Amino acid sequence: MSAKRWQVLACLGLLLALGLVWALGRWGLADWLNRAQLEAWLAKLGAWGPAGIVIAEVLQVLLAPVPGQVVGLAAGYLYGVWGGAALCMAGLMVGTLLAVWLARRLGRPFVERLAKPEQLARLDAYAKRHGAFAFLVIFLLPFLPDDVCCFLAGLTPLRISQVLIAALIGRAPGVIVSTLIGAQAHALSWEQWIAIAAASLVLAVLFYFYQDKLERAMFSLADRLLHKS
Repeated sequence: MSAKRWQVLACLGLLLALGLVWALGRWGLADWLNRAQLEAWLAKLGAWGPAGIVIAEVLQVLLAPVPGQVVGLAAGYLYGVWGGAALCMAGLMVGTLLAVWLARRLGRPFVERLAKPEQLARLDAYAKRHGAFAFLVIFLLPFLPDDVCCFLAGLTPLRISQVLIAALIGRAPGVIVSTLIGAQAHALSWEQWIAIAAASLVLAVLFYFYQDKLERAMFSLADRLLHKS
């Protein structure tokens, strides 16, 4: 699909999202988001509510169906900063463990199907030279293929405990930020929701068109950080 068509689709998506948020505010369809009704709804879900967050994070690592930040925002909104963060981190740890296991079970050809050759070559070099610290840096920095790193870690001689500690420390800041933002969403008006939806979609479009440049910039930063280690 051409860049022009993507731009048209992005504009249509932005207009659709803005219209949806406006309708929710205009006709009061978002009343269910108030705290009392939300807590009653969560109580009906029982253990399935927290389990859904954990499963979503596991799938995010293995399949990347939705951005991890979206899961973090939802978790923070539903379960608060620390409850949401705990659920997200539990899912990320399980997802990381499964990724390492799959890579060791299925081997390098499987991992090569998940990453671009240049990505894999660079991550390979990082892992050989810097071990677990390289994975910690990748998990900490945004716009880098951290989920691919989970699979690549399975091809290294690193112990699973080392990979999990690197993932725990490296992913925690981003998870806490996303759940913190999600936890504050209850206080937002629908006009503020429109502004956030618009800004998020603009950022998503920019990320789509400039993803490679952002990734190269972050890899350059990772090079400098690892060179100093």
